[in-house]
Amino acid sequence: MNRAFELNTGISNMKDLMASDLGPYDAVYLGNPFCRDYEANFLERLEDLRAGIRHCRGAGRKVYLTTYAAPRNYFLPQIRRAIAVAAEEGVDAVEAHNLGVVRILHAEFPGLAIHIGGFANVYTDTGAAVLRDYGAARVTPNYELSLEEIEGMAENTGLELEILLHGKMPLGISDYCFLLEYEKVWGMKCPDLCQQDLYLRQGEWAMKSVGKGVLSGRDICMLEHLPRLVAAGFRSFRVEAISEDPVYRRDIGQVYQEALEHTVSGAYQILGDWWKRIQGHAKVGLCNGFHFGQSGQLYIGSQPSAGFGETSASSVEPLSRTVGSQLKVIS
Repeated sequence: MNRAFELNTGISNMKDLMASDLGPYDAVYLGNPFCRDYEANFLERLEDLRAGIRHCRGAGRKVYLTTYAAPRNYFLPQIRRAIAVAAEEGVDAVEAHNLGVVRILHAEFPGLAIHIGGFANVYTDTGAAVLRDYGAARVTPNYELSLEEIEGMAENTGLELEILLHGKMPLGISDYCFLLEYEKVWGMKCPDLCQQDLYLRQGEWAMKSVGKGVLSGRDICMLEHLPRLVAAGFRSFRVEAISEDPVYRRDIGQVYQEALEHTVSGAYQILGDWWKRIQGHAKVGLCNGFHFGQSGQLYIGSQPSAGFGETSASSVEPLSRTVGSQLKVIS
């Protein structure tokens, strides 16, 4: 594929990869960065990783390996093994969220391009420049930065920056999976627990749990703001679908593929059933994250004629499975 932009997404295991339509995407990040126990994680199943890389290559896609967002020392031997397989198979880059992993890549795998992931917490130009000196070819800025700050980072460092276009924004990660406390209550064990669609909710506030990871409950949506992103020079974009099913990955990817093609050709407009398809997958609603310096919960549109505005709490599905006196889970 040879487009003027890259639209990518993440896939955790071989089962999801084989069930996913890669048609809308130019590249795929393989592996689940949250948990070593995630079902059949590419990072732990190295023969699956090898087969997954070859599958993506056969489909004409770039293929990247992600790594763990918060590794401990005892993770490192397995991370090295996964990177070695990726290097043997000629992946296009390895994503690192941790400085130790960046050092391993820089020192032990100098031929591999390095992408810096969102959990690396790159807030400043100087931080990005240090990572550039360690060989970083691409950086995902911290998700709390505004577009103005991200644009400044791109201008001041010359680095390629990857922008989250759509999906649930990663917010945090823990060494402990609190879902394990509910194995008996729900009659479900690891690794099936975090395969469920679980949303923590209190009032209008919501987050999605993927076990050790926490994501925003609302989906980041930058559909209306693609002209600004493209005009600013950004060309690498992610649909964050690591916790979503293949239908979400396909539908959202198709919308943004079409929208980006219209944008780079100078003919951008909201077309067809784009909003319907996007809203159909937004179980809690839409927002712009922190791109406009807001709290992360608000949606700011640019086209009133689209008939869309801030999502109200009434769009949220009924709640079930009480986890605390006020904190609940949508399943």
